[in-house]
Amino acid sequence: MMTDSGHITRESWAAEFFDEGFRETFTILGKFDDTESEVEAIDALLRLPPGARILDVPCGFGRHAGPLSRRGYRVVGIDNSPKQLDDARRRYPDCAFVLTDMRTPPAGPYDAILNLWISFGFFDTRAEDSAALAAWADVLVPGGKLVMELDTLECFEHRVRKGSELISTQLVQRSDLVGNARYDWTTQELNLHWRRPGWSRHGRLHMYSRPQLETAIYEAGFSHVAFSGDFDGRPVDVDSGTVIVATR
Repeated sequence: MMTDSGHITRESWAAEFFDEGFRETFTILGKFDDTESEVEAIDALLRLPPGARILDVPCGFGRHAGPLSRRGYRVVGIDNSPKQLDDARRRYPDCAFVLTDMRTPPAGPYDAILNLWISFGFFDTRAEDSAALAAWADVLVPGGKLVMELDTLECFEHRVRKGSELISTQLVQRSDLVGNARYDWTTQELNLHWRRPGWSRHGRLHMYSRPQLETAIYEAGFSHVAFSGDFDGRPVDVDSGTVIVATR
């Protein structure tokens, strides 16, 4: 949904986007195929003792929170989508799931916080994004870690920008599934439209460069920030996503 000015607000897109159709759409794209290996890598990266507390924000339908809980961790998954949480509770009844905003996590302390699958930059303003980071820092134990997995501005530019163009577009087609992306390099905003028969949704995301993310994370109260190309710690590569490990 858009406002009269054409701006997609967080309230008008996230509540609609993350529904049963979202899961089906991204299953078609194969986006959930690596869940098992991702959980294994996250477990190895954190190296936490059994019973450690982990916050998964946002948790979606629990695809990371549930398996981590089954490994002996006390996991709390939060999301502002009732539909996603209903699915998560059906799939993983032994895991705790809470309906809440990313900026208002349940009281900790937590030994680790996960923010995975390009789930940062959803809010209307960058100040609100920063408020989420500060809220996560507040509920981490000293020495606790925030693990973020996302695509940075550098990655998006390498993937789709031609020369110094101010606007780039990208088209994705999988049978009857069509995705259109519009990248505004001046405002650093990504607008998305996915559609297939019976389902059509818009989304919006603030894009952040690695230096911008590093600054925001330090300002939120973290003491150390490290970048890598995956959960195993290989060097950052603009051809792939970025994993950030920030220490409280």
